Amino acid sequence: MPTRRLLIRRGAFAAATTLGLSFIKSQPAEAAATISKQAAAYQDHPHHGDECAACCMFVPGASTRCTMIEGVISEHGWCKYWQSGPADTCS
Repeated sequence: MPTRRLLIRRGAFAAATTLGLSFIKSQPAEAAATISKQAAAYQDHPHHGDECAACCMFVPGASTRCTMIEGVISEHGWCKYWQSGPADTCS
């Protein structure tokens, strides 16, 4: 038969575990790291017909952005990480 001390320890462990898990679930997901426009060799015009609007990392919206590049970009821009694909679909 469990002792009172053992029951208290188990209860405290269960409470701490529950609180810990709820804290972890409430934290926002970390955004993927982005790099500077300079490091990505970003330019605000197309490169051999390739442009941000046709890249899978492009995120269209009120402030056009990219999942790779910091800040606002042009839909007609390009960088060395350009990958063909529908907007916001790179894995």
